[in-house]
Amino acid sequence: MAEDCDRYIFSTDIHYIANSGSDENRRYSGGRAGDQTGQEWILKKWYSRPWTVVLRFPDQAVARTIARLSVEAALNDKIGYDQSQRDTYWRELQKVNYAPSKIVTHCESDCTAGVSANVRAAGCLHGIRTLQTLPLCTSRNMREHFVRAGFVALTASRYLTGSSHLLPGDILLCEGHHAAANVTCGVAALAEWHPEEVGNIPDIDKIQPPFAQALASVHVRKGPDTSYDSMGTLSPGTRLHWFGYTAPNGWLLVEYKRATGWVSGKYARAEEA
Repeated sequence: MAEDCDRYIFSTDIHYIANSGSDENRRYSGGRAGDQTGQEWILKKWYSRPWTVVLRFPDQAVARTIARLSVEAALNDKIGYDQSQRDTYWRELQKVNYAPSKIVTHCESDCTAGVSANVRAAGCLHGIRTLQTLPLCTSRNMREHFVRAGFVALTASRYLTGSSHLLPGDILLCEGHHAAANVTCGVAALAEWHPEEVGNIPDIDKIQPPFAQALASVHVRKGPDTSYDSMGTLSPGTRLHWFGYTAPNGWLLVEYKRATGWVSGKYARAEEA
């Protein structure tokens, strides 16, 4: 399955998104559980909805997991579309340790619940509480909840009007209407990573982010406020990789002991790339 996922993630001829839009009767509810036609949740060529925002998780290892979960879900015809049963996919996903390819019970989701469930699953696999606790969003509240969980909202036209600047795991959102998960590495995004090696596929997990430096003794926490458990304490002057995202309350998303954590902006300084 990993090889199948990489074939779509690193496709050079078609730019794929994972799209879930209607049931076997081309309706939003009332159909049988599962994908009766093979078209209810599908990998298809990028298209303009049009999209109003792209939501990107800064940790590209986590984002790649979201892309792979999206591919697995789209390829498993046990998973169909039905708004009235949109939570049954998440129930089955939990039973198989967050591997959509292993679901054997017919179940349903819709566009935003499916995306939300896969992001939740990525949070469980990577130990990120802010993702684990996401609701099964609607297209009207997805931006709010995803940004609160650590996603960055991208609204520049290059992200909304074409596929070339998209990364695996980006979430395409047409607010009030639809959502889909981007799967394929955009050709311009690859060039931005390694401009001297256009056409080569970089190792996403080795891309180095900028740093955050502790200004005082400070806890690294599992979420962006003091209510979350501490993962450890930094000494003054300690530098951690910073994923380029600062929460609205000033907390910084960082890498700590091969996981993602948060430090208060009152006690740490972000160093721009």
